[in-house]
Amino acid sequence: MIRLIINGLLRRRWQSLAATIGVAIGAGLLFAVFLLYEGLDKGLERGRQRLGADLLVVPSNATVDPDKALFAGSPLSVYMDKKYSALAAKVPGVKRVDGQFFTQSLRLDCCSVGSETRLIGIEKAVIGRLAGMSPNGRDHLDADEVIIGSEIMGGISRPGSLIELLGSIFRLAYRLEPTGTSLDHSILMPIDSAQALAADSEALKPVWQEAGDPRGLISALLIEVDDPRQVREIAQALEDMGPVKVIRAADTFQRLKRLMDSFVLILASAGIFTALGGIAYLLGHFSSAAWDRKGEWALYRALGATKLGLAELIIGEAVTLALAGAAVGLPLGCGLYRLAQAHLTAQNALPFVPPGLALLVAAAVAILGIYSSIGFLSAAAPALRVSQLEPALTMAQGDID
Repeated sequence: MIRLIINGLLRRRWQSLAATIGVAIGAGLLFAVFLLYEGLDKGLERGRQRLGADLLVVPSNATVDPDKALFAGSPLSVYMDKKYSALAAKVPGVKRVDGQFFTQSLRLDCCSVGSETRLIGIEKAVIGRLAGMSPNGRDHLDADEVIIGSEIMGGISRPGSLIELLGSIFRLAYRLEPTGTSLDHSILMPIDSAQALAADSEALKPVWQEAGDPRGLISALLIEVDDPRQVREIAQALEDMGPVKVIRAADTFQRLKRLMDSFVLILASAGIFTALGGIAYLLGHFSSAAWDRKGEWALYRALGATKLGLAELIIGEAVTLALAGAAVGLPLGCGLYRLAQAHLTAQNALPFVPPGLALLVAAAVAILGIYSSIGFLSAAAPALRVSQLEPALTMAQGDID
């Protein structure tokens, strides 16, 4: 049976090739769109978990894109008096305030990919939230311990490994799981350690001569509120504290979500229409087979093929074409996904977490299953018609190829 199916497809190689290409393009686009959507959706959700707050407060002179600051983890090289942390905690409706401290960029030529690396000082609550995002995470860091992002110091992964930063030695607590944000290229440590390290650095002293003692400075505040319905009023109260800027996470998240949904909808529409084109071709191809190839089918019947065997042959050709097209489309879709992912994450403009291997395999199996079902359905009716042919009458009409 398999040999007959292959021979039948090879005898009509150009028709088979056209059907395979049509199916491959549709399957590839659907595969790529699904992986992109999952990566963006997971990235945004992880961005929300990482933030763990409803509001982000930064100095008023900070020029920052809210989307990038909230969900891409963009560190700010700006500072404000840490008194604003205490003032924010006194605002009615504020549940929790966490400070962050960003040092200047470092270049770790010995152990990074050559890109700039940020030191981020974080408070205990943030350390606890990050711990829940990594299998090896810990909810406590000693003063001389650091967490490193997934994309830096590729040769260092064992907890306890020694790292030199600004002339001081630190121990690796653990490596973060990929977040799709600039945290992947950052080093995190307790905020007191980051402030002390920055204050003792000779290279950074010119910065502190202008900004003040880093031990009394912070770069940003993460704020969680008691009632999200009052977030606008609380944001206004925070802005009244002094020269600060307040960014609302919910508004930014919704804007990014709408942008992502629009982007995916356009790609999904293209993939669906392309897939429908391939499906239409399969339906048309095997619907016409009942007439165009009835002489061939009648000959098979005359040679002893049963009605069921003939139907299996026709459906087998359809399923083989559909599976071949889908199998070719999967690596094409994977390549398109990788290309789009590289463009999306080049500037850390959007958080993106690549889907895991299990989801990738499940999606590939689902695509193959969907298209094999389509192949079966497209040939079911033609196979039923062909199986009813009378061999003697058809051959008498001279329709044998």
